[in-house]
Amino acid sequence: METELLIGDKSSTIASYESEDPFPPSIAQVNKSFPDPSYQLLNEELNPHKKNWNILSVSEQEVKEAFLQYASSKCCYRTAPAEKMVVRNLTPLNTYRYRLETFTEKREANLASELYYGGFVDSSAVGLPPAPWDIVVDPPPLFTDCEMHIPVPHTYFVQNCPDCKGQRGIKCQSCNGTGKKKCSSCNGTGSTWQEDSHVCSFCAGTGDKSCLKCHSSGWLKCVRCNESGLLLFHTELTITWKNNVAEHVAGKNSDFPTHHFQEVTGRKIHHDEQPMVYPITDFPEPSINASSRACIAQHKMKFVPGGLHRILRQKQTVELVPLTKVEYEWQGSLYSFYLFGNEKKVYAEDYPEKCCCSVM
Repeated sequence: METELLIGDKSSTIASYESEDPFPPSIAQVNKSFPDPSYQLLNEELNPHKKNWNILSVSEQEVKEAFLQYASSKCCYRTAPAEKMVVRNLTPLNTYRYRLETFTEKREANLASELYYGGFVDSSAVGLPPAPWDIVVDPPPLFTDCEMHIPVPHTYFVQNCPDCKGQRGIKCQSCNGTGKKKCSSCNGTGSTWQEDSHVCSFCAGTGDKSCLKCHSSGWLKCVRCNESGLLLFHTELTITWKNNVAEHVAGKNSDFPTHHFQEVTGRKIHHDEQPMVYPITDFPEPSINASSRACIAQHKMKFVPGGLHRILRQKQTVELVPLTKVEYEWQGSLYSFYLFGNEKKVYAEDYPEKCCCSVM
């Protein structure tokens, strides 16, 4: 599963699609004329005038427990600051994460081969080969990556092995098919020169040595066809199911690295799953509306109907991801760290008590 991460309100990817409508007017009108009742209900719940999501999601005690667990997991961190720190301020910076998942199926036909032992060949003379999209298969669970290889019926034929050209063997490249190589001791002269003329003891004066690679035969066994000279070919259909993911995290004015949000989960406040989803248009955070529109347009153009891909299902979600900035005092100095996600993970760029250690 691949994830495209779009961060902040000023993403160039989102802006490039902001003025384009990925759906025909007729479809857009149908969507507006028949709104999903559950979506209307959710919109009422998300009304910023009725709900304030930017509230503290953790208590001071939970902050201390998470920070202590974090410090204990680091071999070079002393736990004293986490145990004795004084919390001075907790600032909620909760943010929204939009995610679009597009579950696609891709079909490609390639030529495959296998050893031929004789017998019946299911060729095109037996029946008409089916088109790639006419072959019925059971897909894996939705939004799960998977790959399957299927031989296409009535596409088999027998042909000479392309490696040995039907000769059952391949000419030895070491000796160029001669079975002999020049003696390296006498450089092919058959004799060695010292004080007197001597017959080369390595080649017995012939100037040649037997090729060890092919055992003097000049040929090597063709491994691909197992010395039969023939192969059975067929068309193999490769079916690839893939969950394609695009994400956007609403930008916040903080120094927290937003890529860490990929490590955690949040509270799901919007879920929409259909064969093809429509862009969110009235979410309280404008960048979520923009990213929904951009991501759907991207996937629609990427997986064009009639090509190698087809879209089986789409799912879009919006999560409220907890993010709290913790300011604390330790030995008269102020420090800070972030607590984020339902998992209450800690990001602390500066920890006051570190030690140097080495593995002996």
